Amino acid sequence: MPEKIDVNELGRTVDPKSLSDEQLVAALRDGLAEGGGKDIDPSLFARLVKSTGKGQLEAVMSSDVRRPVLDAIFGRMAEFYSSKGSSAKRQVVHWHVTGASGGGSDDFQTAMQHGACEVSEALTEEPRTELTMDGVQFLKVVTNNASPVTLFMTRKLKVSGDVGFATALQKMFTIPTA
Repeated sequence: MPEKIDVNELGRTVDPKSLSDEQLVAALRDGLAEGGGKDIDPSLFARLVKSTGKGQLEAVMSSDVRRPVLDAIFGRMAEFYSSKGSSAKRQVVHWHVTGASGGGSDDFQTAMQHGACEVSEALTEEPRTELTMDGVQFLKVVTNNASPVTLFMTRKLKVSGDVGFATALQKMFTIPTA
């Protein structure tokens, strides 16, 4: 196995279960270094998440690479906003990805209006809905490897505010699939 593994190659040809947690974390760290998240193919990342075991995903989301992974996902979220159901009214969502170091959460705000999606780390506006889930569930939702409705029904995803709008969110984004 090569010392440095490209994330796209990892998603394309390597069975992540053949890697140790440390090797997987290192591959993601290398791939996300210096803004490399823009170079990662979303479909290959979705395939990687799908074929990675829960324990390995937990290792990733409890490591120092958690924040670069979240930054890469939220940093590209506007690219995948499809503007279906877009409104002239500003629609704000607060995302709370639990399990951050110190027991807190990593929080992001998305604001959609007139076919555009803005992402911020500052929760400055009143949200229409708030979504709270752990890091593993978040990875699965944003890569289309888990149903948000199922996660909601099994209490792995908590929704406050407009539940109907939260359900429609999935249709507002073109989510890459494995």
